[in-house]
Amino acid sequence: MTLNIRYLWEKHGNALDLQDALKHGLIPAPNQFYLAVINRDGLGVANSVGGTPIDASDRDYFDFHQHNPSMALRVEPQLSISRRSGHIVIRFTRRMETANGAFDGVISVGVEPSFMASFNDEGNLNPRDFISIRHDNGALLVSEKGRNIRGSQVHVQPPVFNGDSGVMRMEKDKYKDRDARIVAWHRLPGYPLVSYVGLSEADMLAAQEGPIRGYRQFAELSSMLFLLMAAIGTWFSVRMASRKRQADEIRQTYQLAIDEAREGFFTMRALYGDDDELQDFMIEDCNSRGASMVGHSKSELVGRKLSERPLLQALELALPAFRHAMENGFCEDEFEVADPRPGIPAWIHRRLIRSGAGLAVTLRDITESRESQELLIKSANTDALTGLPNRYWLLNSLPTLLRTARNRNSAMAVLFIDLDNFKLANDRFGHAVGDKLLGMAAGRLKSVIRTGDEVVRLGGDEFTVLLNTVEHAGEVESVATRITEAFAEPFRILGHSLVVGCSIGISLFPEDGLDADTLIQKADIAMYASKADKKGLFRFYNDELYQRIRSKLDAEEELAHAIASRQFEVHYQPRADTRSGEIRGFEALVRWMHPVRGMILPSHFIAMAESTGSIVALGSLVMQSVFEQLAQWRDAGETLVPVSINISPSQLDAGGVDHQIQSLLEQYDMQPELIEVELTESVMMSEAESIVEQIANIRKMGVKLHLDDFGTGYSSLSRLQEIDMQVIKIDRAFVSRLGTSNQADVLVKTIVLMAKELHMEIIAEGVETPLQLDALRHLECNEVQGYLIARPVSPKEATALLRQRFLLDASKPEAEPPA
Repeated sequence: MTLNIRYLWEKHGNALDLQDALKHGLIPAPNQFYLAVINRDGLGVANSVGGTPIDASDRDYFDFHQHNPSMALRVEPQLSISRRSGHIVIRFTRRMETANGAFDGVISVGVEPSFMASFNDEGNLNPRDFISIRHDNGALLVSEKGRNIRGSQVHVQPPVFNGDSGVMRMEKDKYKDRDARIVAWHRLPGYPLVSYVGLSEADMLAAQEGPIRGYRQFAELSSMLFLLMAAIGTWFSVRMASRKRQADEIRQTYQLAIDEAREGFFTMRALYGDDDELQDFMIEDCNSRGASMVGHSKSELVGRKLSERPLLQALELALPAFRHAMENGFCEDEFEVADPRPGIPAWIHRRLIRSGAGLAVTLRDITESRESQELLIKSANTDALTGLPNRYWLLNSLPTLLRTARNRNSAMAVLFIDLDNFKLANDRFGHAVGDKLLGMAAGRLKSVIRTGDEVVRLGGDEFTVLLNTVEHAGEVESVATRITEAFAEPFRILGHSLVVGCSIGISLFPEDGLDADTLIQKADIAMYASKADKKGLFRFYNDELYQRIRSKLDAEEELAHAIASRQFEVHYQPRADTRSGEIRGFEALVRWMHPVRGMILPSHFIAMAESTGSIVALGSLVMQSVFEQLAQWRDAGETLVPVSINISPSQLDAGGVDHQIQSLLEQYDMQPELIEVELTESVMMSEAESIVEQIANIRKMGVKLHLDDFGTGYSSLSRLQEIDMQVIKIDRAFVSRLGTSNQADVLVKTIVLMAKELHMEIIAEGVETPLQLDALRHLECNEVQGYLIARPVSPKEATALLRQRFLLDASKPEAEPPA
């Protein structure tokens, strides 16, 4: 269930709708299962119950998966209460990751304990019996008890079980009700769970009292019956003949039944040597199916020893199982036939039960089920798109490969490969071309590696190559060079010629690490260094790279913490009417108020916020702050002017910006004319349906749209008309050269004339000198913004500017250039 949901999350992201999945029967109804998807910030973004989102960031399982890269299913070591349903649940969780392996959230499935016990019919339990499931730490997760057991705990102390399974007697002082029990247990392989059953010894002995009482009564009546037996002797002799005929018929029917059964059946007698050591078995009987399963006829087997006709295994392999069954009364296993011939199963399920002085053996052909199981395993370990081994295979197989390399005292190499410019190709030509490109990339990788090495697709556009045997670093360089040269050739797909290179990071075993996680992590670090230096190269890991990446990660972690703890403050830079100097609005500009380093300007953290995705949370914080400030000014009776908010492309890619603005307008009862949105030219040129729809919805609310930094990108006039932009902001790069360059004057004049023809307002950014202001007045630019008017100021200083109203003064000295 969690693997399915993780796949849907990776495919749909925040658009994942579990209610729709529930409606179509893709997940079970929330009567005993409560499924939730928690994003990387700890917010429940989807669940099978419905209702408002719940913050799960304080949950232990969220903290565990956030700091633990394992993708395995985790069982929480104690019962917990579901915050949404209010029911006690056993919680199963699995980590989700982005395409680059970063933590992306948690899938949580809460299962009511009653479901875990639903396999047992409560009516089958004696009054003092119980069935339980415990975590390895001793916590009781599930308990089904007979009616005479009171309280939640049966044991005085949690029991200790040694080994994977077994049976033992536990004394009465181990139980609160002072009743000794026979206990059998079994551990679930691969999970921290043990299930066990306790049967009351007293109840088991009491069950034998009835037969004993009957035997005693029989003895008392036997003398009387003896006299009657003589009288009916003649009649009994007649009946014996009849019974014999019936027994013969039953024996024939039984023989027919076992001969026609789908399972093979054998009865075998144990043969002992002079030293009473079990040496062999005699095949006393078998059915036709059993004989055919071992490649013989029934007549060829009956009366023969096991050593003459080994049951589908060499004698040295078969005898231990047979001896175990004789000693313990039972043995059950599955094995693969070493050399199956036509008509003989490839996989056999075998059950041996002690019967008197021998064994009853049943054989069942499980070839088809094992093949289906192996097909499922292969599917789970294979990437569906490229046919390569996947991340699951890598995480499970690499530790084994490393142990093999360690045992033979040889080296290995891990190559972490990321395709360059894949996202651009995918976005430009669509997912069909992107999927075809990934398949062709996988083919090129396989074509240049050595025999015996492995290519793995981790996900997205990331691959890993495992070089299983390495004599020296030159071998690794040779393979990496062949890969980069192979990807230098364009890919020709559906009429398109795509140049998609690759960046490679390399880690070596044992120099760079002794375990799989360390080697993958260090190869990933080297890959990022390669991509940062120059795409299309390969780099070996070294500690300098680690320190560089570590510093970057520390900075990213510090930024994330700063956003979570609201260390940011919004400053406001005013815009003024070009002629009168009257304040016309503010632009909201964020500042990081670091507790140690003081105020940090956006140029030092915005790019990092964009690259890590933190810009989405930071942008939300800025919007919230702007609405709060406008509401404070309104409540204080100040004359309000519009405030423009910068929206990054990443925010629009994440989606929901229009809904957030609409929600804040309603929450603060704010007029839409007081909110303006600034977009870059790259956003305006986007043809992504979701982005175009968000921009259209924002415009419909009555919110003004500004085209920021006009002239520095690649805008088209047709897109200006389609999106209905109302304001153009001329970039400071043009304004700074006004009056000093005839070419700059012409460019600005052209922009102003074009905007007027399109009925758009003009705002000039970066106005710092009276000469620039005079030129803009001459060009009839509507508004100006820059250090000549005012620097970005705190909310308190912005309040003073609101009351001042007029910001331009003819005697005002020239402002300092920006820092």
